[in-house]
Amino acid sequence: MIKQLQIFWLFYKSFAVASLFFTLCCISLFWKYEFSVFSGIFWFKFFTGMIIYYFVNDFRKKEYYFYYNLGISKRQLWVTTLGFDFSVFILSIILISNVK
Repeated sequence: MIKQLQIFWLFYKSFAVASLFFTLCCISLFWKYEFSVFSGIFWFKFFTGMIIYYFVNDFRKKEYYFYYNLGISKRQLWVTTLGFDFSVFILSIILISNVK
């Protein structure tokens, strides 16, 4: 289990900076405008996640063989890492709404 988490983390690190940047943009907008912009930042985060998926999928497609040889499919990689990323986004929104 820990080995799989390390493998998922290795994959997530390849696009974590871009993803966390967009999350911080969403959090700053939520901090300023609160729930009036929630649907907008939700869809912004969703679409930027899909753009990240497209670029990583296109430019790093040969790396999937590495993960496949470790027993992890492409679908498992994306579901786990995008699920983690979206969870970070939702938890950040919850924390910001409780702080304010």
